[in-house]
Amino acid sequence: MSKTTCRYTDNIQQAKQITSQVLQRLNELDVPSTPVHFTLLYEMVSQTDPEFADELANLIKHHDYTDESVRPLFRELLKRIINQHLPTDEVSQLIHEVLEHLESWSSESEQHHQVLMDNIACLQACQTHDEIMHCLNQNILPPIRKITNNTQTLQQQINDSAQIIKKLKSELEHVTALAKTDSLTGIPNRRGFNELANEHIKTAQSEGTSLCMVLLDLDHFKSINDTYGHLVGDSVLRYIARTLHSETKGHDAIARLGGEEFVILLSDISYKNALNISEKIRKRIASKVLSVKGHALPLQFTSSFGVSQYKAGETTDQLFDRADQALYLAKQNGRNQTCGEHQL
Repeated sequence: MSKTTCRYTDNIQQAKQITSQVLQRLNELDVPSTPVHFTLLYEMVSQTDPEFADELANLIKHHDYTDESVRPLFRELLKRIINQHLPTDEVSQLIHEVLEHLESWSSESEQHHQVLMDNIACLQACQTHDEIMHCLNQNILPPIRKITNNTQTLQQQINDSAQIIKKLKSELEHVTALAKTDSLTGIPNRRGFNELANEHIKTAQSEGTSLCMVLLDLDHFKSINDTYGHLVGDSVLRYIARTLHSETKGHDAIARLGGEEFVILLSDISYKNALNISEKIRKRIASKVLSVKGHALPLQFTSSFGVSQYKAGETTDQLFDRADQALYLAKQNGRNQTCGEHQL
């Protein structure tokens, strides 16, 4: 069994102070003191994972911290905790055992080899056929058999260890992929987006190509959940993910940042064309009509977009901030529209 690293290392006094702040937050937000809310707010207050804490702080800042909005974040937290306790110790132990097998095999093979070389001299001294056969059977063949058997045993031991390591590697890759994927929509989450954004920026820098970021936020999404229920709301989010996937090219990237906010990274594209693509997606979303069982009126929804263009030498956060400001402007101007950074 592998050793696990405790996620929370606060001492008693620190934990008491954090707990006091968490209880105060629970009261301010007027949410029940469930394990879900307590755990999430403890994460935020303790800054155990600054990136995750920032996601929660943004929800609170925009008055979007609700039971439904934090559900995916809680699932994300569970995935991160699982990812934190991957069986690295098992892999280390297996590698250690393989090395021990190799050392043992090397030592024994060297001894048998030395015996074999000594006995070859005996063979050379033999004069008759009987003496030669006796020397072969008694002195030459036994060490050869031992070397062969030891090699076969080592091969089996290495094969067994390799199979276990291969399985652990597969589990590691699977859990790592889960930690970067939004469980509801199947597209990258915020953590996955951060990696994608860094890769796209490196490519833009090295190849001198353009890069645009588009932030998308569903308008009045809370009212969809309140009116039609969370299952319908989840269906809307999955539809948005499918739409973004179909409307972007293979070398572009999409992600769900949390709640009803999505992001698109458009590579090798002009600012004007990024605005055009955003408008195309916005119109497609606005034209979607969903019939919901038990409701006379069909469901229609809109979205707001903010677009920014990468500037040489800037960070992902700087590019994101301008897109976020443009998105905020689109909301201020009445929603269901696209605003670019040049309008700021």
